Amino acid sequence: MRRSLVRVAAATATTLAVLTGCDSAGHSAPAAAPGSFDPAQAVANASKEPYAVSVKVTGGPDAMVLTARQNVNTLQTGHREQKDPDGSTMEFITTATSEYMRGYDASGRWKKIPKSNDAWELDFTGYAPLLLAQGNATRKGMESRDGVPVYHLAGHLGIEQVAGVTPEFYRATKSSGVTGFDLDQWIDAQGRTRYVEEAMVVDGAMRVIKATYSDFGPAETFTAPPTDAA
Repeated sequence: MRRSLVRVAAATATTLAVLTGCDSAGHSAPAAAPGSFDPAQAVANASKEPYAVSVKVTGGPDAMVLTARQNVNTLQTGHREQKDPDGSTMEFITTATSEYMRGYDASGRWKKIPKSNDAWELDFTGYAPLLLAQGNATRKGMESRDGVPVYHLAGHLGIEQVAGVTPEFYRATKSSGVTGFDLDQWIDAQGRTRYVEEAMVVDGAMRVIKATYSDFGPAETFTAPPTDAA
């Protein structure tokens, strides 16, 4: 997906003071609220099993809306649909070996295209350890969103920090002169990303992208569509 975002867009084990009952100066802290959890522990213990998740992304330089169903913790495959403000829609299916698209013309037919190395990158899982490693300043505390307890992390990441996490995003943004970006990330007790807000300056203009993750479930199989069918 990050192809869409870019082209058109270690975890530390420090225990939170609110969970340990005292702050860095040794003062007593309020009792943890129901559903509270240590974000570092949640990220460290996050399952490595493949799963599927629905994602909705808004923002970017062209105010696009992208929805996707994708697999995480495995080879990135999935289905995504990008709607632009002009009313046009592009649809993609990514299988283990190929990629297909439609919306490139008025026929509505699927076309097989080369599977590029700059695969769409919707998974922000690897960013949470980078934020946690910056210390207590990135720990903004527990929140409840859509009825789910989540922990809010926020900080600034240098572009070199993400080279090994999302390499295609790194290459694309660095080539655009981006040196870093602000990231707000909300994770759940299973260490999974639930919400993301990413802000960076590209070509002198601020670009903000927001993503929401929902409908977590077992990994799914995405098969190739018939290329002669509308």
